[in-house]
Amino acid sequence: MQSRVLTFESWATKAKWFEYARSHSTEIRFMLSDRSQCQDPFFDLFAPKVRDRQPMITGLCRCLRNFNVGDRYVYVTRLCREAARERGWIGTAGRWYLGVASLIVASVEPSHGEAARRFSPRRYVAAPAVTPYPPGLAHSVEPDAAASRECCIVHPSKNVSLTPSQSKPDDWRKHYSEYHQRQVEKKLRAAFCRFEVIDGREALAASFEDAPVLTDSDWEDKTPQVMGRHVQDATAKRLAASIAEHGSIID
Repeated sequence: MQSRVLTFESWATKAKWFEYARSHSTEIRFMLSDRSQCQDPFFDLFAPKVRDRQPMITGLCRCLRNFNVGDRYVYVTRLCREAARERGWIGTAGRWYLGVASLIVASVEPSHGEAARRFSPRRYVAAPAVTPYPPGLAHSVEPDAAASRECCIVHPSKNVSLTPSQSKPDDWRKHYSEYHQRQVEKKLRAAFCRFEVIDGREALAASFEDAPVLTDSDWEDKTPQVMGRHVQDATAKRLAASIAEHGSIID
């Protein structure tokens, strides 16, 4: 078993994404969700009840696939200066992060197609209202479960990102096709996870206003990255505890 700290890009990571999310709160309900049409990690924030959540790591954004039951993945998101300013940290030097989730791998499916069979149709994203399975699974040639263009960031090419007001349907479709091709070529698997529970609270801080402030010093002065940095279990547990302080109570 291992513990990693990983970054992911939320709506608070880039200035223009943050501005768009702030002015489109209906379409962007959760600032600290993955901004992609195929969310990886997937936190299942639209689940009807806390206990119904089924978070996953599917490898679409990082090509991770060597999952082991019991592994811990602590996700943090880096903030743009505008988001940091809103949280009151703009006067400090260095990088700004929010701790968002600590996931424990519970089981692993050998493919996205097998993983999709474990789900029933319901709301997994802001739009469409109902999809057959979560957006992080891209085994189908058709974007059956991808978040709609109106509630995701599209990347038409490397280092270029488009908000919904900038992207076109063809951009959205092309980006999904790239995700689909990636999961085919990399033979991606899907890690079904649970949120770590500490003192009766789940380690998921979905609120931008409440999520804990973190810096590099919180994970052994290792600069986090999308592929993750291995950290000691004690460090990971401390991070998970700081996130769980802002999480929902598990009945």
